[in-house]
Amino acid sequence: MSASRLSRLLAPALLVPLIAACQPTGGHVGAVATGHFSAAHEFPVLVVAWCGDAAPRQIDLSGGERRFHLTATGGFDGNRTEVDLAAPGDAWRITDDDGRQVYRLVPESEREEYVVGIGTREAPPGEETEHDIGTVAFTTGVLAEEQGVYAAAGGSAEAEFVPEEEFPPEC
Repeated sequence: MSASRLSRLLAPALLVPLIAACQPTGGHVGAVATGHFSAAHEFPVLVVAWCGDAAPRQIDLSGGERRFHLTATGGFDGNRTEVDLAAPGDAWRITDDDGRQVYRLVPESEREEYVVGIGTREAPPGEETEHDIGTVAFTTGVLAEEQGVYAAAGGSAEAEFVPEEEFPPEC
């Protein structure tokens, strides 16, 4: 068999891992709205669903002059998890921008807008990861007034409330 013929046969086989590696992971992120006045004073539970095999590794939470990073301490089964930002438990380590550990997250104000971004890779302390799973922006005051999951609608920058049983949409 000639070398050129062999290279034509092997070229597609060598491209398969490269093509598979380029497939987007993506996913969906929503903040659970309880419709209860006390929700205005605490961070919500996030519902995170990812497409593919890459699970979340880092959550970046920013609002006002504050930025926090939650780093996964282990793996996740399936393709969906819930993260209580007020008390994320042992599955997440919380740090500030300087890399110092934080033990409790409390919103500054119910009117402060917070942005949460979730990515499949960890970044060094103080740096955000690529938010390849998704993002959602919210105020705790709005979450206290509604019920459902506050999530981005159709990839737009604006979010809307959807019933919990309808979240997450399909990949």
